[in-house]
Amino acid sequence: MLNANVARPYAQALFNLAKQAQNENKWLEILKNLEQIISNKDLSLMLNNPNIEPEKVIQLIGILLKNDCSDEITNLLEILSENHRLVIIPEIYSIFKMLVLEGQKRVDAVLESAYDLTRAEQEEFEKILFNKFGKKISVQVKVNPELIAGVKITINDKVIDSSIKGRLANLTTQLTK
Repeated sequence: MLNANVARPYAQALFNLAKQAQNENKWLEILKNLEQIISNKDLSLMLNNPNIEPEKVIQLIGILLKNDCSDEITNLLEILSENHRLVIIPEIYSIFKMLVLEGQKRVDAVLESAYDLTRAEQEEFEKILFNKFGKKISVQVKVNPELIAGVKITINDKVIDSSIKGRLANLTTQLTK
């Protein structure tokens, strides 16, 4: 949570910049690539090593980004590196993505099901969720046999659990009160 609080102003500033230039999707892709770079354990250790100069860290990230390292990205990396905050890039990406989706009246959802869904079933869930939330829902389906039956839907910090496993857990909680 602390990293999210620190990352929010960076994400908001980047979102404002991207929206002004009408290139939110480009920034989304760049931040996703940065998140993947920073999330690599071996690379993360090197990037956060205080014995390595910030300029070298930025050069390395620039090489890994290939053609995506503009002056704006270099400036972002310099600011984060100088403040020892490269580790919050995953949170910046997450918050930025949420801001972009909100601006587009879209939401990403993870739908866990005990079995694989057909395309028609997935579209039906998207329609139901659109009616409930009033936003276009992009559903990512994951098969989770532990649910036994039913589905579990996660949208941002909301969880709708109508699985047998979830119902059993609720029943157990109620019986132990």
